[in-house]
Amino acid sequence: MRETQILVIGGSLIGLTSSLLLSSLGVEHILVDRRPHTSDHPRARLYDRRTLELLRRFGVHHDVEATGIGDLWTRQNRWIESLAGKDVASVPTESFQMAPAEYSPSIPVMGAQDMIEETLWKAAREQAPADVRFYTSAEDLTQDAGGCSATLIDRETGDGEPIRAQYVIAADGVHSATRDQIGCSLDENSFNFYLQDILFHADLSRWVGNRMGGLMFIFTSYGMGVYQPMDGATRWRVQLPGWDPNRGDLTMQEAHDYIVEAVGVDESELDLEVVSIRPWNFIAGLSEHFSNGRVFLAGDAAHAFIPTGGMGSNTGFSGAHNLCWKLAYVLQGHSPTSLLDTYEQEHRPIAERRVRLSIENANLAGAIGQAYRTGGDMAQAEINCHQYGSYEGMIMGYEYQSELCQVDHDPPPYVENEHRDFIPVVRSGRRAPHAWLDPHRKLSTLDWFGTDYVVMLCQDEHEGWQSAVNGYRHRGFPIRIEQMRHAANTPYAESEAVVVRPDGVIATHTTKSDSRAPEELLAQFLPLS
Repeated sequence: MRETQILVIGGSLIGLTSSLLLSSLGVEHILVDRRPHTSDHPRARLYDRRTLELLRRFGVHHDVEATGIGDLWTRQNRWIESLAGKDVASVPTESFQMAPAEYSPSIPVMGAQDMIEETLWKAAREQAPADVRFYTSAEDLTQDAGGCSATLIDRETGDGEPIRAQYVIAADGVHSATRDQIGCSLDENSFNFYLQDILFHADLSRWVGNRMGGLMFIFTSYGMGVYQPMDGATRWRVQLPGWDPNRGDLTMQEAHDYIVEAVGVDESELDLEVVSIRPWNFIAGLSEHFSNGRVFLAGDAAHAFIPTGGMGSNTGFSGAHNLCWKLAYVLQGHSPTSLLDTYEQEHRPIAERRVRLSIENANLAGAIGQAYRTGGDMAQAEINCHQYGSYEGMIMGYEYQSELCQVDHDPPPYVENEHRDFIPVVRSGRRAPHAWLDPHRKLSTLDWFGTDYVVMLCQDEHEGWQSAVNGYRHRGFPIRIEQMRHAANTPYAESEAVVVRPDGVIATHTTKSDSRAPEELLAQFLPLS
């Protein structure tokens, strides 16, 4: 029987990212996916700034950025009668825009899932601890007190291989078979809303002109569809809303006719090729639990989203980031198994908030169409919809709460809108702020994080920290010190020391007036066996 530390089920965005995280942490694992290869029909399009900070860790961020459509397209969403017709509304989308910000070394990317999955797949296959197998399914999954058992089926030959893993990460999608096997039902809101998702090639530049938008909502006889530029040139995706599933699959001719109507020109003026069509039923909700025993749910298997605002895959990335280092620390004997309980404790509130917002966004986008059709207050509908693409506070300012993080009783810095506005701050449970470490702006403080706990010393006085850290290092716990330079120009200016987890989240921090000893703080907030 083949033995491994972790079995990852599902090789889409979150499964592949989990594999890269586990490899970086030195964890042996096998990843399987039922499909012959990665996605050929893109769905997820937006990869937010926090996700790109994570992908920076694996050196794939430049390849991912290269798939993006560019900042001219990502400055707003638009509502138009047709591509050849008049404008109806536009809403700024600051969180979509592929542009730098002072508080991050990374930019968000509006790209294409198929291209990004391919990039992650190639990177994951190159890592020595990983065994990445596509066209392979995991069958007959069971678990006991000592581990998990399954049979890996080669779907080309039909051959089976028994496997034993200490833990399982199930990233097998919204219809997760693994979730059903471990008895975790999806507490879902079914919207009974079906659409047909169409990928096609056409040069639409003469009708788009300078009216670019990351999402272009168009009014047709089918309802309000959405045009989405996939490469900023000739590759497009469009969604046909309100499809009756009893009609069966959309035909290529029906897709062609719908595209022509949405462009708003005579068919003879349009040269297009329909590449693929996929049905889609909107589901939103969370799994009853994110784990059962030794099996952990990640990505859409744990939480399902309406695709409004790009929250689904990005929440999956943040969940994998939270989970994988904890599994590694338990497997390597650094931490007790109780550390794994904090995955759901920390991640569920974040996912719950984002699921609610994805539903709100769908309603707000629809309200613009409703106001247009009924002669309602368009200006107010546009203002209400601003949150659809402007949510830096949610992306960058979320705060974990568990025994792994100190409770900061002082309130965070005031912002006018907690959803939209973000101020970097040294605060327990939050992402450690970015600061450049070199004049060429190549090395970020975020590049320090990933495998070890890091004690950032932000002042010259750091008596006791080196001794305390050395004590834990001698015991084998992965922790080290990094000296922060030029702290006066960063959010770290008021801190003496900041203890940061492997996922870049602040566990605890001190100031000049803090009387707590380094040994005391580390003993309280390190997850020690």
